[in-house]
Amino acid sequence: MDRFLPLLALSLLTACGDAAAPETARLRDPAIMGALSEPLLSDPDLVGASRNATMLSGGGLAEGGVPLFGPDANEAARARDEAAGLIGGNIPPAPNGASGAKVSSVARAVTAGGVAAALPFAAKCAGSLDYSFIWAARLPATLPVYPRAHAQEAAGSDAAGCRLRVVNFRTPVAVSDVIDFYHASAARAGLLPRVARIGTDLAVSGANGSVSFAVHARKLADGVTEVDLVTQG
Repeated sequence: MDRFLPLLALSLLTACGDAAAPETARLRDPAIMGALSEPLLSDPDLVGASRNATMLSGGGLAEGGVPLFGPDANEAARARDEAAGLIGGNIPPAPNGASGAKVSSVARAVTAGGVAAALPFAAKCAGSLDYSFIWAARLPATLPVYPRAHAQEAAGSDAAGCRLRVVNFRTPVAVSDVIDFYHASAARAGLLPRVARIGTDLAVSGANGSVSFAVHARKLADGVTEVDLVTQG
């Protein structure tokens, strides 16, 4: 999926109202604080916007882009170390994924609303999404943005019957590192995670009661890993 060029570097973001997080999980880049306080955009505001030429801030669409990190080995190692710290030690490898659909509707989506619409558990709330990086900060504490990732887009909805969060980010770690982390995090939260290969994506998803999640990760041509993280409930 073509995504906005990165706007902000995110450290681990925790859900509002949850217990205080370790210092390594706090925001490092003060620039994000401005985005978190800006107005929200609704999905219709994005109609016709190309992700090849735009990037999203909390206040609107801006032309141009910001250079992205490359697949830097040192940065990847630091990110993996921080991820392991959140799990409490070494992250066990996720099981091999079963083969699913040949094409990933998530990877082909061009907005967060399209990503949500492609997932059955999120589709009913896709039309009520607001766009702002504040929604990345409102992810469940058990399923945060991967440490040291660069957020491309964030959206969410707390409309009646919805508690939806959709975040797209990029990271220098491997696709398998991302899936291992979210599989372990979801298992600790009792979300019964399962892994599948869906088109070009390696995905992990799960649910327990009213809470559902999905993570789709894919390697881009420049070697960076792109991730769509979606939670509901």
